[in-house]
Amino acid sequence: MSKQIRKEYSSASRRGGKGSKIERIADEYDLSGLGDELVFRWLGENGYERESLRDLADRVNNRLIHAAVDDSLTLLDGEAENIRRLLTDDDVTMGERTETRQNLKHKGIDINHLESSLISYQSVYNYFKRDRNISRKSQETTQDPTSSLEPIQKLANRLRAIVTNNIDQWTRKNVITDGSYDVDVAVWITCQDCGERWSPAAFLDESGCQCTNTTEC
Repeated sequence: MSKQIRKEYSSASRRGGKGSKIERIADEYDLSGLGDELVFRWLGENGYERESLRDLADRVNNRLIHAAVDDSLTLLDGEAENIRRLLTDDDVTMGERTETRQNLKHKGIDINHLESSLISYQSVYNYFKRDRNISRKSQETTQDPTSSLEPIQKLANRLRAIVTNNIDQWTRKNVITDGSYDVDVAVWITCQDCGERWSPAAFLDESGCQCTNTTEC
């Protein structure tokens, strides 16, 4: 499995030029083996338990913060996780976040660059799909759940066609100004507890929202 993954990784890197954000931060912060580890943890292989996209994003950000501040200060256990929480979590107040940013800046950390390097679960999802071309099969059902995504896409395409046709009619009847218009139809699933949202495909791969089932990294 390991050799196959590395082969796919090299191929994806060549296709992607500078590569994905995961690849870029792995190179910049010298996080060797990051891509393979993420794959193993997501699939639950090579001795790892399966982890959610959200948990993987938090894990990467914790390692990134450790690497970013290593030359400026020594972090105790749990401090990187707390810095990540203060910089990214929605329940953190603006005052707490500002204080954290100022403290890091005073210690010589390029806080703007650090924040721009932090990743989201969507970055992990895109990396798996676009760069590694892998997906995680559901353990709860023998039927491929992604087959249920096709009707959603068909409905979205149908709605797009209807709106596009209406725009053409409005233009011909001089109801609207003639121009070049593009119709975009997107379906989002939003968690009412944490406010996170996903496309149906990302929601399925994430196995739903993990906000009430988060484990410590």
